[in-house]
Amino acid sequence: MTGGGVPAAAPRPPCWVTCAVFGLVVMVTWTLVIKYLAPVLYFVSERAAGREPPGVPIMWDFWWVAHLLLAWMLWRRHRRAWAFGVAVSAFEILIVTVKFVAYLRAPDLSFWRLLWFTNKVYVLAFFVILLVVLLKRRRWPDPEAP
Repeated sequence: MTGGGVPAAAPRPPCWVTCAVFGLVVMVTWTLVIKYLAPVLYFVSERAAGREPPGVPIMWDFWWVAHLLLAWMLWRRHRRAWAFGVAVSAFEILIVTVKFVAYLRAPDLSFWRLLWFTNKVYVLAFFVILLVVLLKRRRWPDPEAP
């Protein structure tokens, strides 16, 4: 309560949290569109045009669930958000780096693989930055922490 008897507003999340949550929601949306929606729409449109595509080029990936959970945990200032964020960041950096090495040994410049590649560039850059930010804020979500 404030001095006037009005309930105090919940503290606003720090700017870096807002940016991280926004970046994660963009990542989830982008991933769902390029790995699921676009391939299904491609398949449907090819069938509608009378062509028989070899198959639906869906790229099965469920990391978007972890990214959405991390966004929610950060936004809600969950007490395990910091640890979960560091773990997801570290695993994503490791996995994407390994995938990049394999990809760059035999690059495939097809439309679907280039979509995958641009998504992975974003994922790698985002999680490197997020890991650095989280490691600098080890006491977060403590309200007294910077």
